[in-house]
Amino acid sequence: MSSQQPNSEPSQPAEETRPQREPRYLPPPRNLLATIVAIVVALIGFFGRTLGDGVLADVYDVVPILRDQAVCNLMVLIGGFFAIFIPLMWLTFGSAYSRIVRYTPITVIVLGVVMFFVVFEIQGVSGNMIPRFGYRFGLAPDQRLGGLTAEDQEVAADATVKVADDPKAFPQFLGPNRNSEVDGPKLNPDWQANPPEELWRVPIGAGWSGFAALDGRIYTMEQRGDEELVSCYDMETGKPIWGTPIQARHETVMGYVGPRCTPLLLDGKVYALGATGVFRCLDQKSGEIVWQHDLLEMYGVSPDVEGGNIAWGRSQSPLAYEIDGRNVVIIPAGGPDASKPEAMTSIVAFDAATGETVWEGGHHQVSYASPLVAQIDGEDQIISINEATITGHEPTTGKELWSLDWPGSSNGAATCSQVHSLGDNKFFVSKGYTEGAQTFEVKKDGDKFDVEVTWQNQRVLKTKFTNVAIQGNDVFGIDDGILEKVTIGEKRPAWRKRGFGHGQVLLVGDQLLVMGEEGNLALVDTAADKYTELGRIKALSSEVAPTWNPLCIYGDLLLVRNAEEAACYRLATQP
Repeated sequence: MSSQQPNSEPSQPAEETRPQREPRYLPPPRNLLATIVAIVVALIGFFGRTLGDGVLADVYDVVPILRDQAVCNLMVLIGGFFAIFIPLMWLTFGSAYSRIVRYTPITVIVLGVVMFFVVFEIQGVSGNMIPRFGYRFGLAPDQRLGGLTAEDQEVAADATVKVADDPKAFPQFLGPNRNSEVDGPKLNPDWQANPPEELWRVPIGAGWSGFAALDGRIYTMEQRGDEELVSCYDMETGKPIWGTPIQARHETVMGYVGPRCTPLLLDGKVYALGATGVFRCLDQKSGEIVWQHDLLEMYGVSPDVEGGNIAWGRSQSPLAYEIDGRNVVIIPAGGPDASKPEAMTSIVAFDAATGETVWEGGHHQVSYASPLVAQIDGEDQIISINEATITGHEPTTGKELWSLDWPGSSNGAATCSQVHSLGDNKFFVSKGYTEGAQTFEVKKDGDKFDVEVTWQNQRVLKTKFTNVAIQGNDVFGIDDGILEKVTIGEKRPAWRKRGFGHGQVLLVGDQLLVMGEEGNLALVDTAADKYTELGRIKALSSEVAPTWNPLCIYGDLLLVRNAEEAACYRLATQP
């Protein structure tokens, strides 16, 4: 009997099927979410200061990033970059569009960026970290100037008048009293009818030095190519009288080019500190070097170590003091390693005539601020603003008498602004990088001194690298690009005005001169309850560099400069 045999051919296994991925023409949710987050970060940065002054004012103290415009600008940059980058990467590598659609945007963007940076480069940044671009293959303005040539020395004053004999003298950084204030003249407030009269305008080398002025001459520092100069010009004409160079050039993208010190005038001599640490004494009449010290060499600091410690160059302006009939000049010194106090010297005093070291005081790294003289219980002290402290020193020996913590880093959150004496052993100080304003009192207790902080407000007067002027209890200064009037002890400013950038202020009598970062000069009424501008002119221009230099006034002559040009204006005055 036969039986039917089953089919002996093995059955073929069913072919495995994989789910087909549908072509994507819209980005997945995670990409959209990341892009939205990036956009939100950029928008917070863009509107950060407005939000902090407005709807977020009540929580401003717990949102510190909104206090610094530079941080807000970085948020815009980072958020904006990823808001473009994330969808662009998805379009190019994750979408289902045709190749021409996918690759054209990224190709155009990459080629555009490459071509732009082939021609241009970042030559600096504004005070709020906004890049400033310049032509890559051209010479910088200071490199095009050539050397400084004296044109007509016969028209100049003979430089024999002493500071004490010239009531209009502006002999040092921030004026006669080193406090951004002069008593007069009384300025005419009507700039519409009596605008400042431009007397001259000349090209000048790079740098952030201000002018010191005495008896028809003005003195400053500047960079021309590879030469760093102390220079002298005729006040009435702007013609150069002399310029004494050394071979040195300090240059960084964030700090720009050139010296930062404003010279000191004392007994027929000019004292100036270069950005690379060369401290010079020159003859005021001829510009000949009398003596000089290389502070880096004196204190065992190599250029590489200096660049890591003091990232944006030596900026301190020298201070004069008299000890038993002997004039000394005092300057911050520093050292190689702030973690080893014994290797540091806060300030050093040199004999003004010979350059001999008279004393050394303190063991702190330097900041970008300058020493000053103040009175504690009627006795002089030298106040030193260091990298992360403020210290008081006995003026004849340099001995450190007291110290106050003042957070900072000379290669990061730099301390640039001055301490101001308020009288009665009280002081005011301010700085940027979220620190704001503070007052403190120094009290003598037997053989020692106690320091007490009496008021602190991190919301106001974040003077990144500017200085304030004080009138009574009112402080005028630029808070991360916004001009403010702040009454000491108050939580909020009396008024604020945007648009000045990181400029400088000078109080002349009861009126305030404000030089904006873009070279706009304004006259402001200090007594008004709200911001009252009495006049404004475009005082200075530049190709790339901002205007960060301090102001100088000599009688009715206002001397201004930036890193590319200098000018003199005659201001209308009243009896």
